[in-house]
Amino acid sequence: MDRQPLYFTIFILTILIGSSLYLSWSVDRGMGGITVERISIERVPGRPVELLIYAPRAEAMGDHLEPMPIILSLHGIAGSKEGMYAFNIELARRNFTVVSVDSPGHGDSTLPFVVSDFNTMALDAYYALRYVQTTYPSVHNESYGVISHSRGFRVGIELQDFPIAPIAYAAVGDIGQMELGEYVNFPGNLIIAVGEYDEMISTEDALHAIQVATGNSSAEAGVTYGSLANQTAYRLALAPTDHVFEAVDTTIVMETVSWLVQGVQGATQFSHTLDPQSQVYFNKTIATFTGALFLLVSTFPIMVLVHSYLPEKIRPRRIELKTRSYSIMKTFVISSILGAVTIAIYAATTATGFQLENIGLAWPNSMFATGLLLYYFIGMIGVLLLMYIFMRRENTNLALASVGVERLNLGEHGKDILKSLLIAGIPIAWVMFWLAIMGLPETVEPYTIIALLRWPVGDRAINTIIIAILSIPFLVVEAAWIRGLLMSKREWSGGRHNIKYVLLAFISKFAVASVLAVVVVFGTTALGLIAGKMVLLGLLLLLMLIVQILTTIITAYTAFEFENTWPAVILTAFLLAIVAMSSLPLV
Repeated sequence: MDRQPLYFTIFILTILIGSSLYLSWSVDRGMGGITVERISIERVPGRPVELLIYAPRAEAMGDHLEPMPIILSLHGIAGSKEGMYAFNIELARRNFTVVSVDSPGHGDSTLPFVVSDFNTMALDAYYALRYVQTTYPSVHNESYGVISHSRGFRVGIELQDFPIAPIAYAAVGDIGQMELGEYVNFPGNLIIAVGEYDEMISTEDALHAIQVATGNSSAEAGVTYGSLANQTAYRLALAPTDHVFEAVDTTIVMETVSWLVQGVQGATQFSHTLDPQSQVYFNKTIATFTGALFLLVSTFPIMVLVHSYLPEKIRPRRIELKTRSYSIMKTFVISSILGAVTIAIYAATTATGFQLENIGLAWPNSMFATGLLLYYFIGMIGVLLLMYIFMRRENTNLALASVGVERLNLGEHGKDILKSLLIAGIPIAWVMFWLAIMGLPETVEPYTIIALLRWPVGDRAINTIIIAILSIPFLVVEAAWIRGLLMSKREWSGGRHNIKYVLLAFISKFAVASVLAVVVVFGTTALGLIAGKMVLLGLLLLLMLIVQILTTIITAYTAFEFENTWPAVILTAFLLAIVAMSSLPLV
């Protein structure tokens, strides 16, 4: 095998990963105008609060008077203090000190996550705020504002009743709706910023919210009502984006930064600060997504390279494929049904986890974990049953045998798995190496986050291993689906047979499933399931599908190149687990 292209590919991807991380790290510091500090404090013994402090460099502030006001930054469900980077960076560039806090169970926090305990979350955030206000001489010891995304607003409004209340609020992706027609007690000097395509909030609902807040039945978006000086101002800002991308939308960042500068620093300060349209954070957005893409893709050539160096006796055994092939159309139909059913099972298990949590029966006390574990277990059974129905018993048994599920003694199976673990272990170690560079306290501050992935802190490390192990039976059945059905030997005309196999696997597996996934995500609100957790789990489904595109290619390649899919199953289990544990609240 010619290894030169593999070396070259890995070299280029390494440069691209490193460049993405450096760009992300640089933007976090406002291209030299910001300092960032990561600290951990204890509100009460045994209750740590993790925070980042973004502050303008003294030389960047010029003639601006000190001390300057502070901004408390609060993320939503499945977010983190680093994930609020767009607001944190741009506010710090405008002479705010920004305190960005991890909610319990998120980011660095190892505390349990209780979704409705907003007061406790607010106490944690307030303690972090007061710590910075009373410790840092450059910070005003009372005046502050709040920027929040999604459910973070429910934490922020708790601060109205605290000894020192915020003097301005920016609520992104939340309109304060408790139930249909019922809203929170809206604080003064509030801007509500919502995406026009928000999966949980319609434009009509957003308009109704600003009308309730102002008491003006004709209130509309883009108009400021009331007085910032008197703390009676309200504004609704709409932007062409959805719920997830509201936190990095240019219009929303511009609107909220402008509002907080005027509402906290004062209207006169607005003319002396940076133009709100002068933004650098979007470079980090590019870097986080490209970094994640390059890192995930790099696992593929590394695994192939490792396999090429192993002597034949150390490689996993080659397993003969004996399943009979179906016509292209029948293959596509069967695979599409299997893909659609996995999405339907995901939706059903998610809803089940949601209901179990509502009645206190979710284990381990989280719909996120419950839904995911149910999905892997029921999904495995569902796919297997459908394979028996459409492929018949004999062909399904042959498909399972083609991925190593056959009557061998435990010793033979153990050797196969250990050899596969050696091949998959190197790319797994490669990913962990980069996550360590990005996420360990002694390496960089703050975490140089990339989309979907972060170093698993605390219990997340153990849970990543547990989720990966529990997902393997499902992934083995999925590998049998790919190799036994999509990779079955057929007479292709022309050349490039391997590419044709991969394309067939990719299209037939994802064409229908992707469409149905989008329907699930956008249909939750329409079906009356307006709980934010449900929609966020739907969005997680899209993230998992993105990762599965890569893992399907890896599985398909190993099916015809290694003639053994166990290395792909192990690597896939790890990648899906690390994405899940990076995205979900701690369970």
